[in-house]
Amino acid sequence: MSAPMRVVVTGSAGKIGREAVRSLKAAGHRVVGLDLRAATLDGVRTAAVDCTDFGAVLGALSGIDTMFGMAPGPQIPDAVVHLAGIPAPGLSDDARIFDVNTVSTYNVFSACARLGIKRIAWGSSETILGLPFNTPPTFLPIDETHPDLPNWSYSLAKFLGEQMADQIVRWHPDMSIASLRFSNVFDAADYAQQPGAAAKPGHRKFNVWGYVDARDAGEACRLAVETNLGGHERMIIAATDNITGHASAELAATHFPDTPIRGPLDGDVSLLSSKRAHELIGYAPRFGWRDAAAA
Repeated sequence: MSAPMRVVVTGSAGKIGREAVRSLKAAGHRVVGLDLRAATLDGVRTAAVDCTDFGAVLGALSGIDTMFGMAPGPQIPDAVVHLAGIPAPGLSDDARIFDVNTVSTYNVFSACARLGIKRIAWGSSETILGLPFNTPPTFLPIDETHPDLPNWSYSLAKFLGEQMADQIVRWHPDMSIASLRFSNVFDAADYAQQPGAAAKPGHRKFNVWGYVDARDAGEACRLAVETNLGGHERMIIAATDNITGHASAELAATHFPDTPIRGPLDGDVSLLSSKRAHELIGYAPRFGWRDAAAA
């Protein structure tokens, strides 16, 4: 088990942010949140900070002791989980999505580098890999060797965030940055979509039927900041299975008949491979749509 750390979570009121806070707190870490609105979640206080404002980010990360009345000690956190930003395409116009997501990511990376915060995990996205797959994927199952093919402003901003991470760790070789390429994040309410996905799987081919439970996404954030990666690593974060319950080999053959198959497609295994995340940070998803169906 990792020694207790002081961790700041940006976007702490969001779908993944709430679960990251809970996972970190349950593991014994001291957690504070940054979001657009001040709040308290599960006893963890969140300050109102706009991550597109570099001065506000720098001030927040350098002053968590005074902001939250923590015990005397260093004035900076040990790690940052960066989840602030517009969480999906279509929630604003393309220019604003690009602006908010690239600027907030730069600000967090830059502030951490300036302050000497060594570990960052941040919310990248499966969309970098070419979603929606109107053009078939290069191969299946998809892993981190798949070409990056951002198709819209949201995925382009995530792609550029990963490029920034490459350069930040080049400038600061002692930093560890995990780009967590989250699949479509589901919480309890989202699982109502599953029967429709099972009945009409073609409607979900846009991301090769991938998803991840918000609780597993939050756990991945914790695991990533507990691990010294020694540089920048990209990892797909998905459930172990596909959202339809159908055999993955049949889905691939029906909807992507000309796409090469480069690995086993046993049962309804996910076509988004999280093997690298398992190898690097010990990611092992525990939740899925069947749990929700049985509840």
